[in-house]
Amino acid sequence: MVERDYLIRHSNTQKIFVSENDIDVVDTLKTYYGYIYDSINDEGFILKYGQCNLFKELICDKKVVGFCSYDHSREFMTAALSNIYILPEFRGNGIFLKELEKTMAEHNKPSIMEPTRLIVEILIKYGFAKKINENIVASAIEFVIPPDHVITNSDYENEELSTHFYDLDMCASIHVLDINKGHIAYSSPLNYDIIHYDCLDKRNNICDEYFTRITSMFAENDVELMNVLLDLEERLPIKDYTLEEVIGEGDNFSSYIESLLDDAHVTYAKALDIRQQIKEEYEAGMILNESLLIRLAYLFEEDTEPSLKAHDDVCPYCSMPIDDHDRYCHYCGINLDYDPSEMESSLIETITQAKTAFNEDIRFIAYKFLRLIEEKIELEYSVWTIANTYDITWHDLKSFLDKNNYLNENEITKEGHEFLNTHPLHFWEKYHMVVVNYTDFERYFYDHDDEDCLEICLNYLNQFRNDDYILEIINRIKEDIP
Repeated sequence: MVERDYLIRHSNTQKIFVSENDIDVVDTLKTYYGYIYDSINDEGFILKYGQCNLFKELICDKKVVGFCSYDHSREFMTAALSNIYILPEFRGNGIFLKELEKTMAEHNKPSIMEPTRLIVEILIKYGFAKKINENIVASAIEFVIPPDHVITNSDYENEELSTHFYDLDMCASIHVLDINKGHIAYSSPLNYDIIHYDCLDKRNNICDEYFTRITSMFAENDVELMNVLLDLEERLPIKDYTLEEVIGEGDNFSSYIESLLDDAHVTYAKALDIRQQIKEEYEAGMILNESLLIRLAYLFEEDTEPSLKAHDDVCPYCSMPIDDHDRYCHYCGINLDYDPSEMESSLIETITQAKTAFNEDIRFIAYKFLRLIEEKIELEYSVWTIANTYDITWHDLKSFLDKNNYLNENEITKEGHEFLNTHPLHFWEKYHMVVVNYTDFERYFYDHDDEDCLEICLNYLNQFRNDDYILEIINRIKEDIP
């Protein structure tokens, strides 16, 4: 064994560097891990990416024996592996497997930036990937190709690609762009694969017929391929989160929400709204346990633009790319198998007013109905829900909506949105006034509807200002007053 002055971690705990800004991988290696940097140079190993924002030591027998780096998004709870290196004398000890499993437990399912063929073969060994035929591999862990590393046999706009498939002959991550025309996108050759697998010679012998065979294989085996990926993903050791872990219990926020609040992503009031929304969506079956964190991150960062666009299928809720085998959208977290007709009881339970006790005016019902439409619940099911919850016919409700121009061709109008945002129930829910009687608050609100909405709320709550909880609500409302 090569003699090295290993760094020792007596607790077997890896040191981690994380930053919102870029971390220079080479500088970090030179500064703290000289013997690893020297080994990289001695092997002629070429790092794929010089920058990262998450750098982790790899530990074996209390020794620091390598490193890995990620493009890490704390807000989106994701991690894309960009580099990994293990000293030659420690390879074969399952270090990579342990790192993947730990990453899945901490950051949900990771992805891998442009894997080498060796990495793909290791994934097959671990059971995270499987050979479909002599050269095509399906992987439960996604492979990401940067825009400037995408090659294609057709015209293609440079966009980052993600895929679950790999070609062992070309040593490339592959993605079918157009199955009917035989158009394929694949990754550029990597130095490691050029040196160890002669991938350039193999690529030089590839012709259009080769791509046609690949697309034909995908077309003829689409169901089988989907089932293989589903089976592989089911085996991944991804943590199964609970609702309480993600949003918190009682009046307390979870550590995830606290962290996002500390970073000033949203206000306290907005965090309360998001927590309530996730709770209702989860109870209605719109979110799965494994997608809770993704949904949380999406709602906190709802204005963020996605980078992965080159997919045929898109999520019906956020219009972002999805694959046929996906159980949930990996961008917005919504359950892609969600069917409102199968969620009748759980959804109705989120409407707190019982039909027999309802005695409010039609504005309350219109508010509840328009909120369902705003949440992208199908019109037919929204009508059914309202008709079976409140004592009103669709004819009467529609007449009210048409008269006030709140709904046009199943879309909420500008007037409709204004109605929603100025309704007393909007403020009662937004500021969590559960300690006050809604009916009394609504009556006061409409009796003073010539005043500013927030002023009405403050004036009503002032009569209870001796209550600490009410005082907190008053202060939150004051923060929202321009």
